[in-house]
Amino acid sequence: MKARNALIPFLALGAALSAPLVFAQDAATAPTQDAAPAAQEAAATPANPQDADAMAAATQAAPATPATPAEPAKKITWSDLDGDKDGKLSKTETASIESLNKVFDDADADKDGALTPDEYKAYLAKSGNGAADKQG
Repeated sequence: MKARNALIPFLALGAALSAPLVFAQDAATAPTQDAAPAAQEAAATPANPQDADAMAAATQAAPATPATPAEPAKKITWSDLDGDKDGKLSKTETASIESLNKVFDDADADKDGALTPDEYKAYLAKSGNGAADKQG
């Protein structure tokens, strides 16, 4: 009886630690619809009565954890894009930001192939985008 009582915390810990692995399955490893009811029935029915006690204890001992929200996207600054740190952005440096790359030629007022912060702010003000004072 003592040995069985000592086994319960370990079974509960094992169930708690293996729970994330169950949810990490992808479509390639998920059972088909035909196999799912048989697999669920086999998993729900323990092989012997002692396992039923352990299964009940593990279920009670492992509370559900709420899903964590996704981290907000990191805000990219002008200096993050300015690879050569000259204060201006080239067409190559803006390639990773599709929306900026599309308007690069229009925003480059002096057509020198480099976009300055002032040129970009002027472009935003001219195009009616209220974010002109937020860039920098």
